[in-house]
Amino acid sequence: MDCVYASGGADGWKSIFASAMECDDFTETASVNSHRSAANRSIKSAKSARRKDERPVSKLRPKKPFLSNESDSVLAVAKMLASKRGDASIVVNNYGDLAGIITDTDVTRRVVAKQLPVSTTSVSDVMTPNPTCVSVSDSAMDALVTMVENRFRHLPVTDESGSIVGCLDIAKCLNDAITKLERAQEKSAFIADDAFKNLQAAGGNQHAVALQMLLGPLLAQALGGKSSPTLRSVLAGKPSTIVSPQSTLQTVGLMMAEARKAALIVQDNKLVGIFGFKDMMTRVIAKELPLDTTSVSEVMTRN
Repeated sequence: MDCVYASGGADGWKSIFASAMECDDFTETASVNSHRSAANRSIKSAKSARRKDERPVSKLRPKKPFLSNESDSVLAVAKMLASKRGDASIVVNNYGDLAGIITDTDVTRRVVAKQLPVSTTSVSDVMTPNPTCVSVSDSAMDALVTMVENRFRHLPVTDESGSIVGCLDIAKCLNDAITKLERAQEKSAFIADDAFKNLQAAGGNQHAVALQMLLGPLLAQALGGKSSPTLRSVLAGKPSTIVSPQSTLQTVGLMMAEARKAALIVQDNKLVGIFGFKDMMTRVIAKELPLDTTSVSEVMTRN
């Protein structure tokens, strides 16, 4: 989420998403299951109906949802997500209705940090209940605004009948948007350069210079007139969770939960690894490693 907010502030990320959707080559999402979403909070009730010229949520290509039952244990859900390389599960009740959502961050903050037994703790005890959801036909921009302004990393997606058909991931949405804009920029630059060369070949050097001077500012304006933020600028002034390679996973988990950030493993003033929330869920909880005796060096991503 820090990267989202670093993209020129609120106006910046809105401009990025809006400009990317103007490129409009997304494919429609398809229903992947028939579970119903009955008593959830939809943004449709809080916002006006989508205008005809607005892009729908389906254009954002929601990911296939990973479903779990509210009676499942945290261990079972962690193993399921690890096998599917997922980082969030939509939780349903015995009737198939949307009951909640649980993410890799929840596992660290609500289970590891509180030292709850993963094999006997029900996912319903640590999930976020009755999450806000969005319909495939709702405004894509409204959905993105909801995610960013409320700092939601994930948002369940339903079809018109209330069936759960997908899950929006803010990181994926931003990555897709930036990729589309980069492609559009490359295409625009190629067209401008081709026109410039054609004018030069025709002997219109003065006109070519004028065209180049005109297109440069226009392209900059279309892309927001700002350079992309660097990783240094994104991280500037933000506290880091720095631990040693010998730190136990229990200690690291507590620090990550408090800071809500991944851990940086440092030795002799050198970064030797990184350990994130998804790592905690898939490499530790899913494999039932002992938190109080396993060092972070055993499961971190090195270098």
